[in-house]
Amino acid sequence: MNDFNQQLYTLGLQEVIERYLKHYFDLHGDILPADGLYHCLIKELERPLIEEALRRLRGNQLQVAKLLGMNRNTLRQKIQDLGISLENVKYGN
Repeated sequence: MNDFNQQLYTLGLQEVIERYLKHYFDLHGDILPADGLYHCLIKELERPLIEEALRRLRGNQLQVAKLLGMNRNTLRQKIQDLGISLENVKYGN
């Protein structure tokens, strides 16, 4: 594991996100990012979260929904809305 990855690992997810958001806003200087930032960021997080959960649970949508704390139908709708191809999710670690 390189130094950068080691630092990310020891920080914890919340601090990594806080640092990223600070950097993101700093890049924009005095100009704020475009409206709708919240939904954009949530969408950016949802897709890899759902894809990784599907990989780890070998495509079992009922287990993925339970892991993520949502209804199976909600999960299916998110898979469709985010354009996640179940055939392209490679199962396993």
